[in-house]
Amino acid sequence: MSETPRLQPFVVEALTDLGAVVSPGESLVWVQAPESVQHDLEVPANFALTFDAERSREFEAELVAPGSYFLERLIAVVARRGQWDAARCAVSGTDWILSGLRESGLGPETGVRSHVDGIEDGLLWLFAFRVTLLSDEKRESFHLVAVSPSERCAWTVDPVRPDQELIPHPSSGNSADLEAGYRLAAESLRSITAGEVDRFRTRSLGLLEEEVRRIFGYFDRTIEGLRESDPDGSQELLRAVMAERDRRLSEAVERFDPKAAASLCSIRAIQVPTARLRLGFPDGSGTDARLDGWSGRLRGLICSNCGGTDGPWRWSPPEGLRCATCAPTPAGSARPRGRPPSDTPRRGMRAGEASARSPRGSRARSRGASAGRRRP
Repeated sequence: MSETPRLQPFVVEALTDLGAVVSPGESLVWVQAPESVQHDLEVPANFALTFDAERSREFEAELVAPGSYFLERLIAVVARRGQWDAARCAVSGTDWILSGLRESGLGPETGVRSHVDGIEDGLLWLFAFRVTLLSDEKRESFHLVAVSPSERCAWTVDPVRPDQELIPHPSSGNSADLEAGYRLAAESLRSITAGEVDRFRTRSLGLLEEEVRRIFGYFDRTIEGLRESDPDGSQELLRAVMAERDRRLSEAVERFDPKAAASLCSIRAIQVPTARLRLGFPDGSGTDARLDGWSGRLRGLICSNCGGTDGPWRWSPPEGLRCATCAPTPAGSARPRGRPPSDTPRRGMRAGEASARSPRGSRARSRGASAGRRRP
């Protein structure tokens, strides 16, 4: 999947924060850079950016892609500078409450009643992380994690979420909960990337095992051939061949050893209106929740099945409140259409005509099974 939707907002915001004038066009992004940006990024005063490799030759545009030279320089400058800013969510009225409830799956059309107990100014920390997975290949991704210091909870935010509702705002200077917020954000990041990191690690270790097997096979055949052709041959040659084998093995381990790292790119303090809600469900039960006007995250709800706190939500009797993953579907109780049971003869065929299955079953072995072996 292309990283362009994730990269472009980050790059535009980073360059603007550094003092550059950025003008997005149809296919290229034009940048007017002050002297400090020219020096730090090694660019001319006016240059173009592209997020499409096929357009990198137009106007000598700098290609922005995971692992590209320009992106590496930009991230290094942003990380060294310690990007920090503050903003305010400029929503007004109360329409955003109804929109947020509908987006969360609990609008009035579902039979869930809501009462606003009050609207107050809240604070969110928004942490931007860059995750790098490095082995024989390199993968990079960007993640935004929002933290509510008052509620001590964290959740992910879509990186392509529009920022037009945010306007610059003087920082309150209250950073007492910043360290605790960072720990919550880092723990949330580990949770949401755990599956991707495990799959990357499994694949890398599988490739390492294949490479080690190939190296051993090649050098074992070479050594065997030398011994057969000259049983009384020089031991120095055999030792040289085995030394080369060990060198190749060390290179393979270094090449395919999976590494995962995350770096903090920026922190933003967002002043946002937050509604205190009382939700009433069709069975007469109720619960308190909070909803902010920027992320639209409905907080304080717990899935009755898995105990998760991530929406969107669905209410259905008698299951109660469930997250989207656990919510029952109309087809959930229907028998899946497919092949008949294995002991049922096909139409027009007697039971004795069916071919017997092998008692041993399949001999295929999954890559995951081989990945569990020890390294050489």
